[in-house]
Amino acid sequence: MARQIQNKIIRSQPSLNSWSPSDEYKDLPNSKLILHLEEWECLRLVDYMSLSQQEAAASMEISRQSVQYLLQSARKKVARALVEGIPLLIDGGNYELLLEENTNIERKNEMKVAVTFENEKVFPHFGRTPFFAIYEIENGNIVEKSILETPASGHGALVDFLTEKNIEALICGGIGGGAVNALREAGISIYAGATGSADEQVNSFIKGQLTVNMEANCNHHHEHHHKHNHNHRHENGGECQNHKHNHNHNHKHCHGH
Repeated sequence: MARQIQNKIIRSQPSLNSWSPSDEYKDLPNSKLILHLEEWECLRLVDYMSLSQQEAAASMEISRQSVQYLLQSARKKVARALVEGIPLLIDGGNYELLLEENTNIERKNEMKVAVTFENEKVFPHFGRTPFFAIYEIENGNIVEKSILETPASGHGALVDFLTEKNIEALICGGIGGGAVNALREAGISIYAGATGSADEQVNSFIKGQLTVNMEANCNHHHEHHHKHNHNHRHENGGECQNHKHNHNHNHKHCHGH
């Protein structure tokens, strides 16, 4: 059975349904771009009304990840229209028109975000993180932060742990394919490749400045550094000669499971 496509709630209509360059641009291509109504609604809510992505998701009754994808698509189309001079038509899509703003729905913003954590920074490998920092967010503000020791290493145990804590989004450094698949199945959005202060990353998440990255970014390598110094002393005909040999070996591996 084909998967039913979820309709998105649209709470306004465009005042114009198309945009095109002026008549003086005669040599531009005759093709046009189609901006779907749900993409237009995402732009309206986030870029025009300055709502957070979570607030936009609540208004449209879809997931935050869906808002992220719609925004990326919409911004790309608008950028192409402006840079390449391609006409833009606002039409079509999968939506339900509900012409009323619902402030209570739009401003609801409650969720839990987990960050791989050590020493106030994002720990670089999901599968080996010693701690998770759990942030509870309400209405665009961090209302509680707790540091929890991970129960065991390995992506299976960690994903189960996050699911039990009702985590909706994960911010991490490196992560492997097995962990990505397990998190997808659990419905947890992934923001991989993060570094630096955990608090700063979460604040960027709240502002909608982090990009969903649901792909593995670690190839399971391990990192070792070996350095060998050898000193040899030889006496030739009463003369002393010293020989020093340095050997450096680098093997890089990553435990981002």
